[in-house]
Amino acid sequence: GRPLRVGLIGARGFTGRELIRLVDGHPRFELAYVSSRELAGKPVPGYAKSQLSHVNLSAQEVGSLARAGRQDVDVWVLALPNGVAAPFVAAIDSAVVSLPTDQQPVVVDLSADYRFDATDRWAYGLPELRRSELLGRPGSRIANPGCYATGAQLGIAPLLPYLDAGRLPSVFGVSGYSGAGTKPSPKNDPAFLADNLIPYAAVNHIHEREIGHSLTRITRAEHPFNAGNPLRVQFSPHVAPFFQGIGLTLHVPLHTSMTAKDMFDVFSEFYQRERLVHVTQEAPLVKDNAGKHYAVVGGFAVPPTVDSGRGSSGALAERRAVLNVTLDNLLKGAATQAVQNMNIALGLDEFAGIPVQAAPTMSLD
Repeated sequence: GRPLRVGLIGARGFTGRELIRLVDGHPRFELAYVSSRELAGKPVPGYAKSQLSHVNLSAQEVGSLARAGRQDVDVWVLALPNGVAAPFVAAIDSAVVSLPTDQQPVVVDLSADYRFDATDRWAYGLPELRRSELLGRPGSRIANPGCYATGAQLGIAPLLPYLDAGRLPSVFGVSGYSGAGTKPSPKNDPAFLADNLIPYAAVNHIHEREIGHSLTRITRAEHPFNAGNPLRVQFSPHVAPFFQGIGLTLHVPLHTSMTAKDMFDVFSEFYQRERLVHVTQEAPLVKDNAGKHYAVVGGFAVPPTVDSGRGSSGALAERRAVLNVTLDNLLKGAATQAVQNMNIALGLDEFAGIPVQAAPTMSLD
């Protein structure tokens, strides 16, 4: 088939750079426009398919280009800070409104702006958990999930049928400082971060709300017997001195007793066909996962049986599952997931252009 053309708005950030690299290695994608206010006029680094320079496109200019529909750009990717996408989306929407759906470009937004969309216009792009929302939707609008939110949901979703809805799952997260973006701040200053760990957004982090919002939708669709109140989580994010990667430790309250082997089996079965989620017995390590396109879930544990004080016959297991998730915040947490979503939306092989290593085969004896 013909090359599929990508318009990237917001190329200066780390995710934009990773996207350029992935498009460069993709069998069908090519860059049509790469827009960045700060880099306008400079050549696009890391792109070998053609000589391309950054442009600085306003929302109005993007709207004008979008009028041609898929004859010019097949997919617009917005890699902008939170709160900035709306004028671009509005311009594209009004430009393509009279085009047949299959001529309308796909739009993928990497910010949080449309992850809570109450209409069904925006699909939530976490294929492993919500693929049906993404399939067969030409001209789709896709909200790419947050990095922490991706990892936390991959770690909680297989346990939804066993969740004790009366207690909150807790998520302890540590991210490399690339997650704090390129705009200078203490959270991405290597000197300040050296030998340091910075907690932030102790309550109400946007990913905390996103995790609960998305898991509530999954629960209501797939586990209606457990779908009472909206699901919420407690989330504690931290920034670490390393550049990229995320490590999460999850404590998930259960309404039934489970062993570590039970958990391993549940997760192995849940993700057995997923090429971008690996399940291992050992706790995954951030340094092994940085630069990789898949998430790893492992380190399954349950608290020991607790004596209730009535002798051993009254022993109770504290019903809680503990596990670890790692992923690269710039890849499966952002750019790789965007490409995965673009592939699905454009009817390509879901993993086209994504270097997928075979999952390690591990067993829990």
